[in-house]
Amino acid sequence: MESCGFSKYSLLCFFWFFISIGYAQNPEKNINSSKELLGKQTIAADTTINSDSTTIVTDSSSTDSAITPPAPDSDIETTINYSARDSINFSVDSKIVKLYGDAKIDYGAIKLEANHIVIDYNKNTLTAHGRKDSLGRKVGYPIFKNGTEVYETKDITYNFKTGRARITEVVTQQGEGYLHGETVFKNSRNELFSINNSYTTCDLAEPHYRIRAKRTKAIPDDKIVSGPFHLEINDVPTPLGFFFGMFPAKNEASSGIIIPTYGEERRRGFFLRGGGYFFDINEYVKATLRGDIYSKGGHGLDLNTVYKKRYSYNGNFNFTYTKLKASDNIEDKSSSNDYRLTWSHSPESKGTSRFSASVNAATSTYNQNNYLGFDVDQSNQRLNNFTRKLSSNISYSKTFQGTPFSMGLSMRHNQDVSTRQVDLLLPSLTFNMANVYPFRGKSGSSNSWIDKINVRYTLAGTNEVTNNLGRIGSDASQDSIAPLNFDTFGTFLKNSEKGFKHTVPLSTSFKVFKYFTATPSISYEEKWYFEKLLWGLDPDNVNNAIVIDTLNGFNRVYSYSLSTGFNTRLYGTHFFKKGRIKAIRHVMNPSLSFSYRPDFSDEKYGYFDRVVIQEGERAGEEIVKSKYQGFVYGGPSIGESGSIGLSINNTLEMKVDSKKDTVDQAVKVPILNNFGLSTSYNIVADSFKLSNISLRANTSVFNKKLNINVNGSINPYVWILDSTTVNSRDQSTIYYQHRIDRYTWNNGQGIGQLSSASIALSTNLSARGREKDAKTTDRINDSGLNEQDKQFLLNDPSTYVDFSIPWNLRVNYSLNYSKQGFKDALITQTLRLSGDFSLTDKWKVTFNTGYDFEKKDVTPTTLGISRDLHCWEMNLNWTPFGAYTNYNFVIRVKSSLLQDLKLNRTRSFYDN
Repeated sequence: MESCGFSKYSLLCFFWFFISIGYAQNPEKNINSSKELLGKQTIAADTTINSDSTTIVTDSSSTDSAITPPAPDSDIETTINYSARDSINFSVDSKIVKLYGDAKIDYGAIKLEANHIVIDYNKNTLTAHGRKDSLGRKVGYPIFKNGTEVYETKDITYNFKTGRARITEVVTQQGEGYLHGETVFKNSRNELFSINNSYTTCDLAEPHYRIRAKRTKAIPDDKIVSGPFHLEINDVPTPLGFFFGMFPAKNEASSGIIIPTYGEERRRGFFLRGGGYFFDINEYVKATLRGDIYSKGGHGLDLNTVYKKRYSYNGNFNFTYTKLKASDNIEDKSSSNDYRLTWSHSPESKGTSRFSASVNAATSTYNQNNYLGFDVDQSNQRLNNFTRKLSSNISYSKTFQGTPFSMGLSMRHNQDVSTRQVDLLLPSLTFNMANVYPFRGKSGSSNSWIDKINVRYTLAGTNEVTNNLGRIGSDASQDSIAPLNFDTFGTFLKNSEKGFKHTVPLSTSFKVFKYFTATPSISYEEKWYFEKLLWGLDPDNVNNAIVIDTLNGFNRVYSYSLSTGFNTRLYGTHFFKKGRIKAIRHVMNPSLSFSYRPDFSDEKYGYFDRVVIQEGERAGEEIVKSKYQGFVYGGPSIGESGSIGLSINNTLEMKVDSKKDTVDQAVKVPILNNFGLSTSYNIVADSFKLSNISLRANTSVFNKKLNINVNGSINPYVWILDSTTVNSRDQSTIYYQHRIDRYTWNNGQGIGQLSSASIALSTNLSARGREKDAKTTDRINDSGLNEQDKQFLLNDPSTYVDFSIPWNLRVNYSLNYSKQGFKDALITQTLRLSGDFSLTDKWKVTFNTGYDFEKKDVTPTTLGISRDLHCWEMNLNWTPFGAYTNYNFVIRVKSSLLQDLKLNRTRSFYDN
């Protein structure tokens, strides 16, 4: 905790400087030095040297003089330079040196400026004064500078024999604050005694507020002790204060108490929140421990640690625990225990190894029981009340210099707080060999396909832990999720899925018919497991049930595939002779591929079990089951595949003359940034050979003011309706239907059924806002954040608020459509508005809202109002309706040093 004033004790350097003058400038030394400076001319007993004199001063162009210490026992360590605009007066008889008009003394990093400086050797004193001009303004008042620190005073009197000093009306900046002292005394032990002090973070001559104390004592490099103090606002005293104060005043960070906030909630009662202790562990690690306590029961604990080692790494660690009562009924003892863990670690140095971490985990009910707000800041760590999915990644990577090899080791966590499913990879291992060209240079031609043959190797291994038990129980349509806690974790870890996967692709490329590039490849894949499943009929023959047995042992599962691709690029340009449009250019990138994979369910591979039903209506039916079903890397695919793939990507742009009447000012205007389709055809499949046709398009219109993204999928097969029935619960229609192997265009139904489609429109109606969003996007993309953080910020540009932009209005509209056969189409639409605007230079309003057309309801809405009160600020954040209705109103000092000087009124969402 830093001191409120005199925390750096630069005034001590100021006094020490005066002591040095006192010891060095005795009368004899002063006279000798003066003679030397004036070319060793004889000076009368009382002589005035005008700064513009050309008869006495040797160098008439300079007003500066220098006193160089002639004796080795002097305390002066460097040359003392002094100057005055009007005159410098030496009086040998009275032993007084006077400097008039913009007097300056320069001693190393220490400087003193005043209208009038007097050194009196008879009284052993040094004084500095200012004056007022004809308009009553302060002119030439003493200003003391020590490096970057500046002290403004009215008068200075210093006795360099006793070491005592008296300074009046001191004004100095200490960190974020300003210290005003009416009178300051210094004793021989360098202790400072002040009368009528005030401290403020307001930089005005008449500050809006100040903390007033009658008397204070400052002990060098120790502490500042004050008598009674109180808060004063606009020169009006308030009863806020205390009988005494003591502030650590060391020029270093230190540990200290954190004052809690207080308030009341209907359900949890009176509370003290956010109180704790700051631990200044060392220069690399700082920690904050905060706690909450509620009168009706419940408490919370938060540990936040920040660490940094320059040029090596930095990060922060946060752990939060809360225990909150389920209701405000005192007799109800039920409560909820929630945890949250976040950790971010980023390396700063470059080298062959790298360690990074991004951890974000919480109990599934944490964001329901703890209000986290709607904005993202360091404390929330990408977690708010509407977060549904959490993920973490801790990784270490190593590159072996001089070789194509590298490795990586990571631990991952994926969590869905809505379904409560948790997947853990503990750990995940990768070992890679970059592309190696074994035949390069041997054929003598760098363009030969043999030279371009390359091989790559990848090893992946993992241990996957999940609480998803699969589709069991009476309702086999949904997965069964077991609770994951300290009691069950050991069981899940014991039953975790383990395995290794080796991948070796071999490829090359060469030109075909001059304009086409062919890329044939062979891919070999091998998986290692330590158990396999054995499928069979229930020996008791109960309802033809199929049972599973697990056989431990090493299993090697291999597969391979062949593929080749052909791609090229086609250009087309149409020129216009008239009008502003000069040309339209179309670029097409078609790609044709072929891939083949054998049927690994063949008995010769031994990867599948065949179970034949013995009795009942299904007698003779054969069921094929993979021995590696559900394993971490799965098993080989069933069925033979010989697929031909087609993909076409297009861009369309035009060249338009600029409105400016200049030469060669044609600009490119994009019409379609991307438009494409893709599909595939399996020539060896028995039925349904053609896959769905995927469509995509992206463009920006109105001079890049509106972004448009379109996606779609077309099902080319005919649906047959078997029957319908009515759901007794909600009276909805249930359709029984199936597809047949017949194309819709052969059945008079066009190209197919649009099974899914989506369109997204986004814009910022503020020109300056769009420019700022574009710069923000570039800054995020160029940052060192991990990909998850980048995507989070890119999806929410309103995270940043720029007060220099008068207004922002971001509009995002999305429409999603899906339809399967004869079922009713499912259409969802959402409209989201977010932005901010300045009522004046001091007023700022922010908002975030939207509308769900399917639910016909407004999405969670937040409003914020900020008022800049110079050294104060006022903020109102309000969620007017919904499950998290709340408000928070606060007026506080901007400075972080006085963060507890505030007035706060809050209504928690917990009282809804």
